[in-house]
Amino acid sequence: MTAFLSCIFRGIVGGIFLISGLAKISDPVRFMLTLREFRLFPEIIVPFTALYLPWLEFILGLCVLVGLMHRTAALMLSCLNGIFTLAIVSLIVRGIEIDCGCFGLLADILKLPDMADYKAVIRNCIFIALCYAIYKAKKTSLSLEGYILKARRRL
Repeated sequence: MTAFLSCIFRGIVGGIFLISGLAKISDPVRFMLTLREFRLFPEIIVPFTALYLPWLEFILGLCVLVGLMHRTAALMLSCLNGIFTLAIVSLIVRGIEIDCGCFGLLADILKLPDMADYKAVIRNCIFIALCYAIYKAKKTSLSLEGYILKARRRL
């Protein structure tokens, strides 16, 4: 049962971060403008963050989805979500109402709610819990890592 749940959680978390990363990769300028609206980062690192953070999300999402170093990737995604949550909470406390930029252009195309509000905090806490469950699961099914380990044992 744990392996099955872990596989489902990997599909959810990996798929979301894969798609989220791709949406931001496709429009880095928009993501950079969103990061500026947060008013949390020094201007010098905003372009760097806007360019590389989506790729990190994409790669970590892919690792979780296919099951290659998925425990490490899930732990890293959990930490990223913690940072995202703190950033959103800081917006709420400061009374700043903006689009969180979580799903980039995809949010506009699919009419997804993408505001930096308490719903985004709850969503991120759910992602953190799912990532933690993936990290804690000892056995997984349908993972590339498991396939590689089985192939090595046969040799």
